[in-house]
Amino acid sequence: MTINYRIGLLINALELNNNSFSMRIGVNSTVIHNIVKGRNAPSYDVLQKILSSFDNISADWLITEKGEMISNNKRIDYSKSLTDSKTSLAEPLEKIKMKEDNLSGHIHSDGNQLSGSCPNCSAMKHALEQTERALKHAESEIEARKETILLLTDKINGLTKK
Repeated sequence: MTINYRIGLLINALELNNNSFSMRIGVNSTVIHNIVKGRNAPSYDVLQKILSSFDNISADWLITEKGEMISNNKRIDYSKSLTDSKTSLAEPLEKIKMKEDNLSGHIHSDGNQLSGSCPNCSAMKHALEQTERALKHAESEIEARKETILLLTDKINGLTKK
């Protein structure tokens, strides 16, 4: 069985789809789609992101197919997952806040709207666009984490009912 096939099995075992899996590990969904379809082999970076995102996945199984998919000596710590989602978003949100604070000190001296001919205005427009992109990325990250948390909560509830 190829590593590409094992990644597809892993996605199914986690009850995720390619898109939610890619968001959970922090890579473009096209990368995961191409891996699962066998078009590309996973890079070291992708493997590292998979293993760091899911503490209970066996690296031996993922890379060499030896052993079990789920490591027996590792438990899933769901409270840690919730904490990690807040921590991982803190840094990008702090960068956005710093950019906004920096921009507030660069208001155009004549009080007019931003103009394309003013170098300071062009820089401000660019910084605002970067901030908007960062906010959209943070929002999609939050949504992916929420989806993962809901899926895991459903799994936990299903296990506790048995």
